[in-house]
Amino acid sequence: MLNKKKILIIGPIGDFGGRELETAYIANVLSSKYDVAACTTGNLSSKSQVFDFNKKLSVFSLKELLCQKYFGIKLLAYLSYYKNKKKGSVEAFANNKFAKKHLNYENRIKVILDQILSNYDMILIVAQLSSAYIEEIIKKSQFQNKKIIFRTTGCIQDNQDFSFLNKVHLFLHHSENNAKRFKITKHNYKIIDQCAFNETELLEIPTLKNKVKVFLTIARIEKEKNIDVVIKAFLKSFNNKNQLIIVGDGTELSNLKEMSQNNNNIQFTGFVSNKKVLDFFKISDCLIISHYDLETGPLTGVEAMASGRLILSAKTGAMQERLLDYDFFFDNTLESLTEQMNKISSLENMEVSNLSQNIREKYENELSNKIISKKYIEAIDAVFKICE
Repeated sequence: MLNKKKILIIGPIGDFGGRELETAYIANVLSSKYDVAACTTGNLSSKSQVFDFNKKLSVFSLKELLCQKYFGIKLLAYLSYYKNKKKGSVEAFANNKFAKKHLNYENRIKVILDQILSNYDMILIVAQLSSAYIEEIIKKSQFQNKKIIFRTTGCIQDNQDFSFLNKVHLFLHHSENNAKRFKITKHNYKIIDQCAFNETELLEIPTLKNKVKVFLTIARIEKEKNIDVVIKAFLKSFNNKNQLIIVGDGTELSNLKEMSQNNNNIQFTGFVSNKKVLDFFKISDCLIISHYDLETGPLTGVEAMASGRLILSAKTGAMQERLLDYDFFFDNTLESLTEQMNKISSLENMEVSNLSQNIREKYENELSNKIISKKYIEAIDAVFKICE
């Protein structure tokens, strides 16, 4: 029996977020045919969502390998770890100031990268274009004659110099909108959107039958996510029969609670795991997706589609391509969202029912797990075949 080709998924994989879930999903899909491992250029723990699909997935970190190889860096990491009251892992403190200044930290990272990349046939980067070590990973992979695929995350900024990316064999983008921002000489790409990772459970949720009353938004609670616009619009269009559920945690949580004026119709849940988010789709009627400049998806958009929830979305990420000819987009101003909230709340039962069914059908026909996983396998197979 022939040995399986080996694929390394690499990027700044952390504990929680869309990138972690997408990395986990890609690894799980490709593991059906290839030998897959993941490497983080950042920090993660055993609680990382990268293990959500496969607890036995081989995952390691650059810093972990660095500490294993260089005793001096490991010793400094321990000292920094205790100085910072044991917050996080020891390896997370490997890139302290002293190590960078006196122990040749960056060059030693490059040595580790060389060794790691040499063990694989294909390098699959899951990262933003500007993420740390991406240029180094691509150059070293090309020098070692590795196949290189780049799954872009985050919105591509069209004012940056990314000429080193010409060495990538294939880019995978979430949308044409994001792909068109990319200005390099050699841009071979495919569009592969996201699917709902808890698809089976979401598809079991009954589609809507009655008027919209419960609004839901799911996001990191940070300034750039613009959840304040959602709250202000809800208050402005307030109907005591309506509810707004805000799922997520972050630095802006206390400010947003204050902005909510102790309104009992607004509920803050704090952090909720991806599996538990399912419960909130069951009790909601409409997902609100606020504007975020660096958005590529979002994942919550396809989850809402799978569950048959109605959607009020800013013109962000891939949402306009997911929902062509859809009437409920807003421009992220308070006035625009308020108007759309009033408009969607006024839909009659039959209108809500038809729209809910249409949204789910669109998911099943274009974004299902079966469709997206097939696209990944075909893309990987094609690169291996072309590069033989």
